[in-house]
Amino acid sequence: MKNNKWIERSFIAAPLLWSLNAYALEALSEQEMGAIQGRDGVTIGLEVPQNDAITAEQIRWELDNGEVDANSDSIQNHIIIGGTAIDASQFAIKPIDLDGSEASQALDFALAIDAYTNDQGRPGLGLDATWNRMRVQADSLSVTDESRSFGAVALDSGGRFAVFGDGGFANISTNQARVIVNVGDIDNSDPDPNTWTMANPGRMFYRMGPAGSTEIQLDNLGFLFDMYQGTVGVDADGLVVRSALGSRTDLNLTFDIFANVANTASTAFQLNEQSIPMLLFGWRGGIEDFDLHLLPQGTWLPDDGTFTQGLTASLGFNLADNFQFVLGEAKYEDTGDQKQSYLEFTQPISMPTTLGQTRKDVEFGYLTLDTVSAGHQSIGGICFGGGNTYGSTPSGCTTSTGGVLPTELLEIAPSDTGLAIINREWGLHAYSSRVVYRDGVSAANNIDEGWALIYTLGDISTNWYLYPQSGDGSTLGSPGFSMDVVTAIQTEGGADANGRPDRSRWENGTHLMIGDTDFQTSYHDPLNPTADGLAIGLMGADLLFAANDMGVGLSLGDGLNLSSNEVRLQLRGMFGGGDVPRMESPVYGSYIDINLEMDDFLFKIFPSSNGDAINFGGFLSLAKLNDIPGSEITGSADGTYISFAEPNLNKLDVDVRLADIVGDIEIPTNAILAGGGGKIDLLTATEEADGKPKLRIETNMNIGALASKPGGGAGDPLEIRRIEFGGKDLGSMIVPAGKIYTSLTLEQQ
Repeated sequence: MKNNKWIERSFIAAPLLWSLNAYALEALSEQEMGAIQGRDGVTIGLEVPQNDAITAEQIRWELDNGEVDANSDSIQNHIIIGGTAIDASQFAIKPIDLDGSEASQALDFALAIDAYTNDQGRPGLGLDATWNRMRVQADSLSVTDESRSFGAVALDSGGRFAVFGDGGFANISTNQARVIVNVGDIDNSDPDPNTWTMANPGRMFYRMGPAGSTEIQLDNLGFLFDMYQGTVGVDADGLVVRSALGSRTDLNLTFDIFANVANTASTAFQLNEQSIPMLLFGWRGGIEDFDLHLLPQGTWLPDDGTFTQGLTASLGFNLADNFQFVLGEAKYEDTGDQKQSYLEFTQPISMPTTLGQTRKDVEFGYLTLDTVSAGHQSIGGICFGGGNTYGSTPSGCTTSTGGVLPTELLEIAPSDTGLAIINREWGLHAYSSRVVYRDGVSAANNIDEGWALIYTLGDISTNWYLYPQSGDGSTLGSPGFSMDVVTAIQTEGGADANGRPDRSRWENGTHLMIGDTDFQTSYHDPLNPTADGLAIGLMGADLLFAANDMGVGLSLGDGLNLSSNEVRLQLRGMFGGGDVPRMESPVYGSYIDINLEMDDFLFKIFPSSNGDAINFGGFLSLAKLNDIPGSEITGSADGTYISFAEPNLNKLDVDVRLADIVGDIEIPTNAILAGGGGKIDLLTATEEADGKPKLRIETNMNIGALASKPGGGAGDPLEIRRIEFGGKDLGSMIVPAGKIYTSLTLEQQ
């Protein structure tokens, strides 16, 4: 780091000289450390005047210097934060005011270091850092090539980070440590997360271009991790943070998403009257059996399995009974009241484990951050229909479904220099058994009708390669970055002799269902009335998303836009229902398999002008990727198809199939801010005449010649070239042109 400046004061002294120092007294309270018999330590202070900053011309993370793969290709790269000595490209830490304007006070940072002895006679060491509101800003993030950047980011917040290492600091053999990370000054003193408040919410900003470019803004940002009791230490593999058995850890990550599409350079990185609210999103509540390992290793070389330099995290935890996932309207800042309505998904239920599997509700088996370059050996592909193991480079696919479903190996080799984000052995094995509508105007309008949204994810494996570009994201031909991605969300398990899904497909499966938790099953527990019910939807599903050279842009004219000439989406699973959570008496309707292959894909997301909905639009050119020479994500010889088969995994060839579908579909975006294209809207109880909240999804689609190609000209007719039943050809169908309007409304009955 260079150019560190304006470190105006720092001091070290015994705590007796600062008996009234707020940092020393508050940070090392008896509530957090037990009955302390002695308090010996120091406090280190740092001040940055209100009009100045700590800056660094460039921060570099060097990876694999001088290392090569089996082909003698260099795997050396470096991640660069900041760019040159030019101020506009630097990394900076500076004081900031709440509204993002120039600071009216200095930045004060204090670190208290204190040794103590608890009431059981064990020694300990505490580190407690606090800071008032500051901005951490990086105006460039690049990989090796400084002329290409992912964009600029800034985080405004005050906060606290504390580690109390009872029994010795970083001691792996005790479970009496405490860890606190609090951004936003969140008060979690009440066990009910609905009562948690933020006294100093943070803000985060991201843009692809220069100051004044369109921004994504996260407002009312709060992050809390409060592990009351556990282990913090270092073992032979790396850093370990693990909660004690039977203890609870509080977690909060909530934020409002805004879009600022018309700001100026002078108002860059500011939430202002041009900022349009889009969405509230967050997780909050208790978690248990938290276990994090941070490993100093990256991806692996396919020739010998050697790990490169990088960073890998392994994380898992169970959801406590008060854990919530919230989704709804973002809040306006000028109302003086929250005034936001949202859905609260809570009271999690774990999927059954009668087959003896050992797992947690939420598993992030391995998350690896590394770099890649065009031409060097990649880690290998993703097996769709098969297993994907961390550290393994598959040369083919071994089935994970007993052979009842086909397997495919999909690999997109790195095409440029960029970041690699590799996920293996992820899963979500619990669902919310209660969904509550909370009205932002009157609590009298809150609704709890005893229903559940069941979304479990059996196994997730992904390869993401992100490449910074020299564009500013303002046009489709000038993306802020591009990416190659293969993501498989799968269900493991096969079928019995009669073709019925075996039990592992339920207990380890991906399910997308709606449930009624007022219904009482035969195994109903009166002491846990929301633990069971009935559900209907897609069971034992598999989802595939693959995209080659997809551009990502962010601009006033095109919103957040994704574009590619090679995209594949596939969703398959058994439509049916039954009792939850055990699914002892399932009823199956049909096995559904939808595979979409596109040689021209465009998708855009816009905020509505008044901030009350999310608009979307785009263009899909359905195709057969097998017809594209060199395509890396080709699928079935049927290309784009839709299949409805018997509810029997041994007879999936007995189906009605619309195969080899080609043609163009447009969700128009030329008038999207005026309500054209698609819209997702949460209609609150107070704005509806019948006093009932609704979730409405509307879509206008232009088909065939009425669709407009992104480059100009009329679209191609929509053709279903083969209509089949049981493999027998029944003919074809063509739609030269047409318009389709759809509206789906979910409301209280």
